[in-house]
Amino acid sequence: ANVHITIDASGSMAGSRFENCQTAVVAIAKAASMIDNLDIQVSYRTTTGDKPIILIAYDSRVDSFRKITNLFKHICASNLTPEGLTFEAIKNELVTASGDKESYFINFSDGMPYCEPKGYQYWGESAIQHTRKQVDNMRKRGIKVLSYFIGGGQYASTKDDFTRMYGKSAQTIDVTNLVPLAKTLNKMFLTK
Repeated sequence: ANVHITIDASGSMAGSRFENCQTAVVAIAKAASMIDNLDIQVSYRTTTGDKPIILIAYDSRVDSFRKITNLFKHICASNLTPEGLTFEAIKNELVTASGDKESYFINFSDGMPYCEPKGYQYWGESAIQHTRKQVDNMRKRGIKVLSYFIGGGQYASTKDDFTRMYGKSAQTIDVTNLVPLAKTLNKMFLTK
């Protein structure tokens, strides 16, 4: 199986919510590193200047787990939320499911898509629909999607808008409590 985990690294995630997501993702990556035939990638998405960016910070197919222990403590959350734009940008990096390969996309996010690349406004209804389209495209490729809403932030989107983007796979969860997190992950992994 292949699991791609992506984390919203926008400014509204900064502080304990981002740190808690980091802890959860490191725990998932560590568990995955002990399982044969399970590949995992971890990416972060934000903006720099007026450009949306996505950083693939770890890929178990080419990186050792040591990269996580050395690098992740230096990654912080700032700037804006390019959401669907970055999903579209990495679509060719995501592993398509096939007869002998399961593929999963796990998202941690608190916010509405919002950024303003040069000459373009990406927010509101059009950004919600664009993100939804990118998620639907993943599902058409057989990629199972699970998206965690990290609520409570000053700029956080409403749960309704989050559900519109991610559909039935949208979950509200306390990332500091690993037992419910593990249960939702197990449920996704066991679904055919």
